[in-house]
Amino acid sequence: MLLLAVETSTHTGTLSLSDENRVIAERVLAAEGRRHAQTLVQDVSQLLSEHGRTAADLRAVAVSVGPGSFTGLRVGVVFAKTYAWAAGIPLLAVDTLQAIACQLTPEDLPSGAAPRVLVISDAQRNEVFAGAYEWEPAAGIWTRAGEIRIARVAELEGCAMIVGPAVPRHREQLEQSGRFARCLELAPRALEVGVVGRVLLGRGESASVMELEPAYIRPSYAEEKRGAVGDQSGKGQ
Repeated sequence: MLLLAVETSTHTGTLSLSDENRVIAERVLAAEGRRHAQTLVQDVSQLLSEHGRTAADLRAVAVSVGPGSFTGLRVGVVFAKTYAWAAGIPLLAVDTLQAIACQLTPEDLPSGAAPRVLVISDAQRNEVFAGAYEWEPAAGIWTRAGEIRIARVAELEGCAMIVGPAVPRHREQLEQSGRFARCLELAPRALEVGVVGRVLLGRGESASVMELEPAYIRPSYAEEKRGAVGDQSGKGQ
């Protein structure tokens, strides 16, 4: 069953094709950031063509839904929704932080550590998006425990392993805190988006092409500014 995975939550996006449990190919998108919108269709077509496949061969499309770049997530989700709708195939919404966690296995954790990892990505304003994930042996993936939250590094719970694209920016503080045995930089990839997507597909957990929205977690700066202006206007009424 051929599955297309789309990851555009960061400036550098990726695509992957997989068939059952075999990865056929992974491709870095030619454009970056908001320019993904201009090249995604062409990149997918080229990826399929290079491996002797067509859009008609696809049986599902998985997309990274966030948290991440506002523009990148919007581009990727809109593309995946449109593609799934046009092809009449299931749309699979994948938690971006979960896909990052799935680059690991329990064997990557320090010896004797509980099978739990903390994933962080940049939320701007000296804050991070943070999600805790626990190993699900039956599915062979990490599953989120609780909600993704916005926090300062000093507020993060201790864990044997903390990973994610925000690690380099906060590495010194993370290591000095003594709350984490290992700190590892990992960026989201389409390959793991496909891995999680295939599990969701097997469980019948597809998303609605009409209702799916990116998981921004927090409003954009422009939205917060508009809200603040609205609050100030309301005070004068």
